[in-house]
Amino acid sequence: MKIVDIALLTNAEIIGTTNTVINSLNRIEYAVEGEITFYSNPKFLPFFQKSTATAIFIPKDLNETPNENQVYLKVENPYEAFLKLVFQINTTRKRQIRGIHPTAVIEPSARIENNCFVGPNCYIGENVVIGKNTQILANTIIERNSTIGNNTTIYPNVSIYEDTKIGNNCIIHSGAVIGADGFGFIENADKSYTKIPQIGNVVIEDDVEIGANTTIDRAFVGSTIIRKGVKLDNLIQIAHNDDIGEDTAMAAQVGVSGSVKIGKRVRLGGQVGIAGHLEIGDDIIILAQSGVPSSITKQGIYVGSPPREKIHAFKIEAVINNLPEIYKELKRIKNKLQMD
Repeated sequence: MKIVDIALLTNAEIIGTTNTVINSLNRIEYAVEGEITFYSNPKFLPFFQKSTATAIFIPKDLNETPNENQVYLKVENPYEAFLKLVFQINTTRKRQIRGIHPTAVIEPSARIENNCFVGPNCYIGENVVIGKNTQILANTIIERNSTIGNNTTIYPNVSIYEDTKIGNNCIIHSGAVIGADGFGFIENADKSYTKIPQIGNVVIEDDVEIGANTTIDRAFVGSTIIRKGVKLDNLIQIAHNDDIGEDTAMAAQVGVSGSVKIGKRVRLGGQVGIAGHLEIGDDIIILAQSGVPSSITKQGIYVGSPPREKIHAFKIEAVINNLPEIYKELKRIKNKLQMD
């Protein structure tokens, strides 16, 4: 793209030459000639000062002169301007594939709406319904009685078990497994196990994104529900009969045990573990590697195992860090009292 076109798209003031062409985007630490980047955080000032990027979005109030053959684009918010450019490029590069690949196997009772794509070696089971403009990429399996909404993208090697319901505008990344059996067993007197049939399903509402190799188990009875706008990172486990509230987001390696109800707009950091049959209220943040053994209903930021409100937890951590010195002082006082 030409600088003038980028400036027009982002409402930027050009400082430097206007006829430059940009070939790609990059972070300010790595951007070189031919690339565009952004600078907004003073933490990255050393990278900004040394950058050889051809173009840099900078804040309007920054009075700097670009080097020779370099262009500054002054905007209100450099990061937002950069994102606007990213969205524009993503729109133009997005694949618009249509049709059914000859190696796909589609049962006669399945219904596939207009402008869909079903890729190589896919299997579409009995009574499956796939909505308009949906893309099913290579080696994906969708088993019987499942429905997929409009404008949804399912990447290669996804396994979707029977009776699964997936909404509109969803993205499911490679290796995800939707609707496998929940972990349900009866422990017998001899310590062996009898499997409890898992006869429920998974319901995924609109605008959900599910990361690579994430697993969502079908319900014992009823539904495991992933509500509208939920964002799941890679390598997450959602167990049977969980109910994940709207616009909740989870980072990688979160594990949610069975029959947990998580509220709206909850944020779970990486490797958070939640025990079964608990409730997490709305607008709660639980920081990385926390273990949750009991329900949390009060809004706040929590950390630790068990989780405590962040400020309180950090005070406890500060005391723990000082325990060796505290012990020495206590020992000194004890010795002095014994001598007296």
